Amino acid sequence: MKNIVLLLFLLILLFTINTFGQTPKSEVYEKPIPYIGNSADWGNDLLVSPTEPFGRFSSVYRLTNTTVYIAIPDTNIVSGKCVVVLKSSNNGLNWVIHGSVSPAAVIPKVKMLRSADSVYCFFLFGTSVYCWNVLSNSLNQFTAYTNLRDFDVTISSTGSLYLIIDLHTSNQVYIYGSNTGGFSWGSSIYLSSAAAHPKIAMSGSGDTALINYYGPVAADTLTSAIRNVRYRETSPGTLAITGSFTTPIAAGTVKDQFQGVINMGRAWIFYTTGTTGNIDLNCVASTDNGTNYGSPVTIHPLPGRDEYWFDVKYYNVAGGGIDVIYYSDSLQSGPPTALSDILFFTSATNSSPTSFITPVRVSNYPIEWSARMYIPTLVEYYDAIGDAGAFYVGIDASQKKVFYDRLGNVTRVSKNETSIPESFILEQNYPNPFNPLTTIEFSIPENTFVAIKVYDISGREVSTLVNENLQSGRYTVSFDGSNLSSGIYFYKLITNKFTATRKMILVK
Repeated sequence: MKNIVLLLFLLILLFTINTFGQTPKSEVYEKPIPYIGNSADWGNDLLVSPTEPFGRFSSVYRLTNTTVYIAIPDTNIVSGKCVVVLKSSNNGLNWVIHGSVSPAAVIPKVKMLRSADSVYCFFLFGTSVYCWNVLSNSLNQFTAYTNLRDFDVTISSTGSLYLIIDLHTSNQVYIYGSNTGGFSWGSSIYLSSAAAHPKIAMSGSGDTALINYYGPVAADTLTSAIRNVRYRETSPGTLAITGSFTTPIAAGTVKDQFQGVINMGRAWIFYTTGTTGNIDLNCVASTDNGTNYGSPVTIHPLPGRDEYWFDVKYYNVAGGGIDVIYYSDSLQSGPPTALSDILFFTSATNSSPTSFITPVRVSNYPIEWSARMYIPTLVEYYDAIGDAGAFYVGIDASQKKVFYDRLGNVTRVSKNETSIPESFILEQNYPNPFNPLTTIEFSIPENTFVAIKVYDISGREVSTLVNENLQSGRYTVSFDGSNLSSGIYFYKLITNKFTATRKMILVK
């Protein structure tokens, strides 16, 4: 089935090949266009777009205007366009069209980045990469090479962009830096002549870039080893190697997807292994900033299911750690259902980098593999409470649509022990008064949906700490009041059978 879908997708590419002889043109709407796909709230999942994307989408959250942006490669949202940027300032409840790129074409991949004053969207148009600042509507083509097979891009604390490219006609990989927002690029770094599909990720706690790639490239690229090297920003737009090249993941097994993350002295490389019917999600972790890695760990393997199509991001609150979303495929013979094909969420802390919490189901709609490769996207808010969200393509009434689910602060919930409590309990937070961190403990005697919300003295909701199904047990969740003013607040435990409210005092 996958081969048939892939053949159909290749036929679409042949029909659109003439499009890439044109020059892309971006447009930002002075008054964003209200979007008809944004009005429905389907359970916990919010509808973003009622049409199926043509490629992988990407998203960022801009803290300065509390807005989520998503770039979707789709020719159906706006006629004659190939990439459309939607935005929401109320956590996905409503969306407007911020801007778009013409002409209509099949764009396999976009990637968004954000700095304090800019939001960038990179996309592959034919075999050329373009950098679009979606706030200033500045669109620039990367011209050093126009025969690209793949690319990745990251951004440093100085706002400098770093683009890593993979040439279509060989296995050569280069790195370029820009301190002009992608308008111009400096001299190249020649990374390798035997590499493919490189990934680059910048640390959130310093300007060290983690680079991973297939190499040396085997006859079957997916069976190649995964290499690892780090570069450090020495001045805006300039990288220099630090340490040496290593091979933390050996050749031999099929590894369809991989991605590295680095932050706070920790580094992870996530990757899938195996083929249909036997695919697992794995990682290796480093506690010395990506120099050495430990043994591989398989993340929550489920018998009779495949785990793949993942996205990972670091978070910084409560000591920091890693958030992960991934597709769990039941391999059923008939159409997928919401319980057979699931988007899961899990996380691990910096203190226990390979101990992942019990997976939490994110999706309300079934998801399905497609040759269009629209892998679910995780967006971290990087705000004071560590909020996050997930975008995925789900099937609703046989139609494939883009949905958004805000994860809230579920990443910081930890189970204290395995014994089953006798009753529902909401403990007093400690310390109280607090500044700005405090801990809330609660107990549930049965498996149930749990929400813990924080309100100010006027009754306005200011934070959601928990919003998920939990197993019976005793739990701890942290609350960070850094972005709130001093005063009295209330936190409320909400379940199907029990509610309780307690008061806490923030003193700065």
